[in-house]
Amino acid sequence: MSALTGLLLGAGFSCEAGMPLVWELTDELRRWLTPEKFRSFNERWKTQGNGHTEAVTNDICRVLTRPDMHYEAILGYLEAQHQRPGPLPMQREYHHAYSWLVEIVYHVLHLRHVNNVSKIAEWIRVLDGIAVLAEQNTPLWIFSLNHDLIVEALCARHQLALNCGFPDGVIHLPRRDRHGRRIGDLLAEVVLQDHIDQGQRGFIELGKPGINLLKVHGSLDVFAFRDGKNLLRVLPSDPSVAAVFEALQVANTELLYADSYVNGSVKPTNEIAYADEVGEMQFLRRTLLSGAYKFDPHRDQVLPKPVLDHFRYNLNRLTELIAIGYSFGDLHINTVVREWLERGPHRTIQVIDPGMGSIPSSLLHLAPQVTMIAETAVDYLDRIADIRRTRLDAVQRRFAAWARKQPVEEGQAQFAAYHNEYLENLLHRIVERIASEGEAGLRAHDGTPEEYAMRMISDAGVTWSRSWTPGRYVPATC
Repeated sequence: MSALTGLLLGAGFSCEAGMPLVWELTDELRRWLTPEKFRSFNERWKTQGNGHTEAVTNDICRVLTRPDMHYEAILGYLEAQHQRPGPLPMQREYHHAYSWLVEIVYHVLHLRHVNNVSKIAEWIRVLDGIAVLAEQNTPLWIFSLNHDLIVEALCARHQLALNCGFPDGVIHLPRRDRHGRRIGDLLAEVVLQDHIDQGQRGFIELGKPGINLLKVHGSLDVFAFRDGKNLLRVLPSDPSVAAVFEALQVANTELLYADSYVNGSVKPTNEIAYADEVGEMQFLRRTLLSGAYKFDPHRDQVLPKPVLDHFRYNLNRLTELIAIGYSFGDLHINTVVREWLERGPHRTIQVIDPGMGSIPSSLLHLAPQVTMIAETAVDYLDRIADIRRTRLDAVQRRFAAWARKQPVEEGQAQFAAYHNEYLENLLHRIVERIASEGEAGLRAHDGTPEEYAMRMISDAGVTWSRSWTPGRYVPATC
């Protein structure tokens, strides 16, 4: 078998393209989901015949505010409470809270995409080194632990063939307005249960160009359907980056089941209810896998458990794995990687992370096969692809890293102050130059003084169409 290099991607891969890291997403959730807001939701649920008891509500509010628990730990706690011996109604309350919070996480990420299409389309260029790896490896295998659509957008940007393992044809999902009238179709590719169970995903074969992408923890654009036994992935309507995000928005806003009895569309927790071709209600179940019990043999999950076997099987096609932005916090992933390395001394892994100083403990006995590289995803990809960034690119990256850590309002205010000061200094230099060159300098240039000033600004490296904006993205209001 020819030597192939593949990628294992964690949250650190996507962060400079606008996606949140674990603690950033946790902070965003906490700013929105305060204990007071959760209690107000619970009062509304009670009027609908549901809701949580006071004891469960207090317990959930307590863990929501613990500073030592990120969102996955909170979800894991809710899972543990659901599984512990106790009254069945209480177990159901914790299960509902878990499903509801996973849906909130989904929509935070979903809105992060669709509210920032132009920004993400601009910012994914920092990951252009992926295209070079795709040229060097036919195909390039990418195993992503992220739910986002950054790799899909990169493939659209570079017009790379993308195969996500859905070989069983394309179906039409009816798009409808809020009154239930059909307004078009959303296409989706399908993989059926038999092929999931047998690992027959129809990926690109060895020697053919393109990217094989396996989303091991589910994806924003992948849903379980037909009693949850099959999977579908919604497809963009054209090859553009914008179309990748448009398909995601359509799935969440125009696949619906209008019901006059509920004065709107039916909205089950963590599912999409929609009317099929003949108007009957069907369900799409979101596949995000989050919490402390991923692929646990004793617990149920929406994402089919054979997906982990697909990761294990296809990883064996590689001789080198590059782990980018993954903190090695998932035991089931670490076990697969460890077993892959143990199969032969010729197999190697590079761990790309600016803050991980030592070899992960699960791989320490395989240290000669492990290389630690203290770089960000962007720096690493730029280096191996020999991409040279401008000074302005470097400034923008540093500012984005700072802005992501600031509360939205504070970050915007500080950026506005910085931007105003920068423009004042630039204007001062322009005035000085005009004063030194005098009227002769103006006469030497065609156009008005204003046009002359704008040309000088352009010469200084500032273009208004790409002027720097804060690294914070439009807040995802749920």
